[in-house]
Amino acid sequence: MPYVNVSTNVILVIVGIGLLIFVHELGHFLMAKKIGVRVLAFSLGFGPAIFKKQWGETEYRLSLFPLGGYVKLAGENPEEEKTGSHWEFSAKSVGQRASVLVAGVALNAVLAFVAFIVAFRIGVPFITSEVGQVAPGWPAWEAGIQRGDKIVEIDGDNDPDFEDLFTIVALSDPSTGVNLGVERDAKIFNVNVTPKYDAEHGIQRIGIMPATSLEIDKIFAFENNYSPARDAGIQVKDTIVAVNGKRISTEDEFREAEGMSFGKEMALTVLRDNKEVELKVTPYKSTRWMLGLSCATAILDGVKNNSLASKAGFRKGDEIVEVNSTPVTGFADIRRMIIDSGKEPCIFTVKRNDAVTLVSVPLDNEKEKESFLDGLTPFYGLKVDSLVEGYPAEKIGLKPGDHITSLNEKEIKDWNTLLQIVMMSQGKPMVIEWMRGNERFVSPVEPQKDEKNAVGNIGVKFREKTVIKQYGLFGSCVVGTKKAIINVQRLYLTIKGFFSQRLSTKNVGGFILIAQASYESAKVGYGKLVYFLGILSLQLALLNILPVPVLDGGHLLFLAIERIKGSPVSQRTLSIAQYIGFGLIITLVIYATRNDIMRLLTL
Repeated sequence: MPYVNVSTNVILVIVGIGLLIFVHELGHFLMAKKIGVRVLAFSLGFGPAIFKKQWGETEYRLSLFPLGGYVKLAGENPEEEKTGSHWEFSAKSVGQRASVLVAGVALNAVLAFVAFIVAFRIGVPFITSEVGQVAPGWPAWEAGIQRGDKIVEIDGDNDPDFEDLFTIVALSDPSTGVNLGVERDAKIFNVNVTPKYDAEHGIQRIGIMPATSLEIDKIFAFENNYSPARDAGIQVKDTIVAVNGKRISTEDEFREAEGMSFGKEMALTVLRDNKEVELKVTPYKSTRWMLGLSCATAILDGVKNNSLASKAGFRKGDEIVEVNSTPVTGFADIRRMIIDSGKEPCIFTVKRNDAVTLVSVPLDNEKEKESFLDGLTPFYGLKVDSLVEGYPAEKIGLKPGDHITSLNEKEIKDWNTLLQIVMMSQGKPMVIEWMRGNERFVSPVEPQKDEKNAVGNIGVKFREKTVIKQYGLFGSCVVGTKKAIINVQRLYLTIKGFFSQRLSTKNVGGFILIAQASYESAKVGYGKLVYFLGILSLQLALLNILPVPVLDGGHLLFLAIERIKGSPVSQRTLSIAQYIGFGLIITLVIYATRNDIMRLLTL
């Protein structure tokens, strides 16, 4: 039954995360015993002891909360009274005390390597490197990468998955870019792609999304909790195999049929538990709120490699000032003038780095004109280039060439912000401000639904295509070790990325995110859960070794200082450092938890 599976997964997550912390403390325990330090208490779990037994010098406890454990060493606390006995932690040499601290980190590292090997023996699903959507104007689009291409190599690493691709791109050096081997129609070609920083997500990207299957991953609702997919009996993990009796194999085929069917009943054939099930669903009429304007400028934000535009000499950053000696306001003018031109070559007046040049492009027919335009993507600013007749922007008097400055008395700095505010407005009135030359205009405006371009939507998200990576014992050791090393490098580069501000702190996650990710991994299968726990164990080891007071690395730093100066760090200095370290950790936990909660609220 479903609730049994949920309970099992929750237990697996608790046991798994608890094991990571327990193993860490076990490392301290074993090394302390080896060097002759008395362990006063060793607890499996935190909180009140529900069972305890004294065995020799150590009291073994089973505590109420199973997440982890702890050890209590004799003479460990700087504030407790010392007897000078040889079995006290403080009586041991610097090297011996350091070995106890390092042992927890070492055991976590060993557990991570073992977890990776075990995971690949079980089999771990990874999102394939097949390309789904390609964002126009982004580096992948400029490089000529297309939907359906498969990335088979990245910076010399063969057979990458999307996790590899995403991480390497996010942390690559933008001055050198990434070298990709791309497979298309059984042929491989190589391209160098320079990642672009995405301020919205706080990470470097090249503008691609993974390819999807036709398996339902999520079902969502629209206004008033209306969900056609849910109401029709569609379930997560169903696979759509036919629409209106026609077999389909790609998401594009489904979306095309879905988009044209709002208000009309669709017949779906889904595969469920290896049986085909017939369902009827009527797509929701999906519209978007808009003001009816475009701010596509005459500045080029991207030029596709090997396109007609690229071969003609156009580059990213060029500004098209005139077409056939006629000034243009924005990209809408450029498109209209090209389409309306005859068979004579189009003469473009182009501004580049304060220099103006003329570029002649022969465009003899409609196909060549569309091909030329497909190779260009404009930069979207806040200068109006076109208006939709009958929509609010035209009705309040906005004109091409006007510059939008604010919405609801808040300064707008980019097109994406304006677009997002309008689309999320639900039609609520707002105040818009714009400039026309030196003249300022202010007007109330109410976004309007775009009924003309409405599309059908049943409310489903498809699962990304995955591949199971499973190997024999030797292969698991090789691949597991490779993934462990890669994850060490990634954590180092991630920390470096935060300090260099190439990664946004919005991506910091805490306990909630870890629990969510662990639970999702458990739902996928044991292999994925073990693999994820391996990553967590490795991160626990590496983060614990950082020289931050309170962490093992901070204690090691004080031991190093003690070794150099020949005497322990003063109690006052130690206490101040501990308070600072504790404050930093608590601040980080609160910030990460706040990020987690914000993610939950936007789901």
